[in-house]
Formats: sequence, C-alpha cells, structure tokens
Amino acid sequence: MAKWYDIKAAADGDGQQPPTIYLYDEIGYWGVTAKDFADDLKALGPVTALTVRINSGGGEFFAGLAIGNLLRTHAAKVTVKIDGLAGSIASVIAMAGDTVEMPSNAMMMVHNVSWWASGTAEDLRETADVMDQMRKSLVAAYRAKTGLDDAKLDELLTDSGTWMTAAEAKELGFCDVVTDAVDATNFARVDPARFAKVPAAIAAKLAPPPPAPPPAAADQAKPAEARQIADLCAKAGFPELTAGLLTGTATEADVTRRIEDARKVQDACARFRRPDMARNLIAAVATGLTVDAACAIANEAAADRDESVVTDTSRPNSQPQANGWDKAINTVNQRTAR
Repeated sequence: MAKWYDIKAAADGDGQQPPTIYLYDEIGYWGVTAKDFADDLKALGPVTALTVRINSGGGEFFAGLAIGNLLRTHAAKVTVKIDGLAGSIASVIAMAGDTVEMPSNAMMMVHNVSWWASGTAEDLRETADVMDQMRKSLVAAYRAKTGLDDAKLDELLTDSGTWMTAAEAKELGFCDVVTDAVDATNFARVDPARFAKVPAAIAAKLAPPPPAPPPAAADQAKPAEARQIADLCAKAGFPELTAGLLTGTATEADVTRRIEDARKVQDACARFRRPDMARNLIAAVATGLTVDAACAIANEAAADRDESVVTDTSRPNSQPQANGWDKAINTVNQRTAR
C-alpha cells in the first residue's frame, strides 16, 4: 500500500544519525491513517532524537493534527527540516519541532480553516461550529511555537493564506534556523489551484513538470514485453494495471494510455475529495468504463457523501463503496440515459 510518509530507522547514539521521518506527500491519503503513522513511530523504540523532513502542501486536517501532537509529546528531541514547502496542515506538523530549520529558498504557508459541507441550514451551522474549534487548534499550535498573540495570528490565518519565505518565517517565530538554499526541484509537486492565492513565483515551482514526450511511433507499434509493462506501471505508481495489460498484444502506447487514464481518474478523485474511490474507478476504466464517467461518479459521490470533508485534503475511507458510491453511479446512469 502506498504511504504518504516514510520512516527510516537508524542507530541512535554517538556519531550516528537519528531516525528520519519523511513527509513528502499529501498527508492522510491512500487509506493510510495517523494510527498507522503512530504504530510505525512506536516501532522505532526508545530514541533520543528524531529528524522530520517536510515537503508537503498539506493534507487531511485531523491526521496532520494528530501527527503534530504525536511528535510534540515524543520523548525524543525533534528537529524539523523543511526541504521545500510546509503548507497548510504540514506547517502545523512543523510546529512540533524543538528546532525548525528552513533553507533560505524554502516556503511556509498558513491559512484559515476551510471546509466543504452540504445539508440543511442546521447542518451548516453545526459545521461552522466545528470549523471554529478547528481554528482554535491551529491558533494554539502556532502560538505555542511562535509566541505570537491571537491578533497577529488572525492577520496571518486568512482565507487566501499567508506565504512566508524562510527569513519571514524566522522573523515571526515559525522557524528557528535558516540554512543555505537548496535545489528548487525539492519543492512539493502540488497543483497550485488547490490554494486560494499563490504568488506567481511560487506557483511556477509548485506546478508539476510537463509530461515527457511520447516514444517514437515505431517503438509504440511493437508489443511490449511483460517486464517492460510491469516496469512502466510500477514507475507510474499503478502496479495493479500490469495484469490487465499482459495480453501479448499491448503496445507501449497502450500501456501509456492506460496509465494516463488512471492518472486522470486519480486526480479527479483527489480533486473531488474522494481518493478512497480511485482504486475501484481505475479498475472500472480498465474494463470499459469511460474516464469521463468515472470522474462524474467521483463528483456525484463527493456531492452526496454524508460526512463533511476538509477542502484542501481528503478523508480516506476503508470501504470504497460507502458514502455515496451506489447513489453516484445511479445518478450518472440516469443522466446518461436521458
């Protein structure tokens, strides 16, 4: 199962590097929970120091809050290194560091709580109450690290967000040490559109790199070898596609198209806050469902799900067909039949 974190154990003693935790993805994705993180952290055993390396645009609010609390209360001395970007809930996790280091060209972004909800007027009033409590959690985490008063934090926690350079973060107390600049390619690869307002210079760094040019036509016309298919699917992050492509006739172009379809469905599920549906929808597309129909199903499920969802994150569900799946499919089928 894919994870949005990686924990590398190391001997903890004189002259040895401490265990390192990498948060290099959307926090809370792929059905991996904060409890999984806690279990892996506990498995390290007693250590006196931890290094946490962050390069993330954010993720699921409560997963990030739990991780921050786990690190803040850990017996080890925690050093946080922001390798590119600590945005949204990733910045809250960074506040758990006894020492927070940022290269001079790294960025931090903080913003007000945002939430997607549907239902009755009473439902929305209750959602607003929950959002007020979530904001208090943010303010408490930032205040504990920076010492800033609530008035100053209110200035920073705007709906559009506040982007800070390393020097600005240090001046405000979000960062303790500014180090030498790093390669700009270390910035988290996230869609700038997920944020309300992004400085142009930062948006260019965040934007995913352009797709590689397709292979030559002659190469694509030749049936791909089984190992080549497996390698292409694994490298793209969709190893589950391999079995369906081992037909003996699938070309490299066929594999590329299948991967592109899977990526479109995955991106749509993330955009509609339903990453839990991605695996099933990708499998359905591989057996005949169109990409447009899969995206429509994810959209309908997002609109009809029973629980509220944090807008700059996803809340994975261990049962992919729950929370509006059947209703979404029926709605899309009805529209198609008209």
